[in-house]
Amino acid sequence: MSRLRTADLTLGYDDRPVIANLDVTIPDGRITAIVGANACGKSTLLRGLARLLAPLGGAVYLDGKSLADVRTLDVAKVLGLLPQTPVAPDGITVADLVSRGRYPHQGWFRRWTDSDHDAVTRALAATGTADLIDRPIRSLSGGQRQRVWVAMALAQDTDLLLLDEPTTYLDINHQVELLRLLRTLNEDSGKTIVVVLHDLNLACRFSDHLIAMSAGRIVAEGDPTSVVTARLVEAVFGLSCLVVPDPVAGTPMIVPA
Repeated sequence: MSRLRTADLTLGYDDRPVIANLDVTIPDGRITAIVGANACGKSTLLRGLARLLAPLGGAVYLDGKSLADVRTLDVAKVLGLLPQTPVAPDGITVADLVSRGRYPHQGWFRRWTDSDHDAVTRALAATGTADLIDRPIRSLSGGQRQRVWVAMALAQDTDLLLLDEPTTYLDINHQVELLRLLRTLNEDSGKTIVVVLHDLNLACRFSDHLIAMSAGRIVAEGDPTSVVTARLVEAVFGLSCLVVPDPVAGTPMIVPA
């Protein structure tokens, strides 16, 4: 059984459903990309999976238990999250922010351990932010700030990692570096990763499982090579295109017609 799944899940805002009666199973030990046009419900789904948004109906299940019934601290020990628009406290430095990723693993007195130090050091190195540790978050560029937030999520060192548009503000080089990092984390430690992406070509190249959404429902899911077609792209994004093999990775590549 998958560690993270939904059953008959309805999510929305102010009692207005955005997603209704959705059944989703996140494959364990794989990278799942959620794609779709703006306002299709992909970020709403991720917020529901992360317990940032309470269901209007149905449930999210983590290890067979309704997420609503699991203590917040226990959820944070196994499920890490990078939300779409994180907000840092005024004056906080990079070192302090990334260290906050260790809070779920510390005891009542917040004692800092060698394990905490090692996890933060690895996260800073992996995201190329070690040279920024003394800088206030407010002094960073958008791309630097985004990499620091990713570092905090990595420092949490969870088996499940959810990221909502983590490539926002990153140039193409850093986008690819970040997705390569997620692939390495997945392959080396077996992390289950769910990521919302706008770039369909990058989603095809770096994910094992693709969920395509439109108007709050799933219109296709599975191996990107199997599900991504010109018909799907036109149905989901309204774009007339050709789908050809990526000359490097062999994965589907979308070429606008």
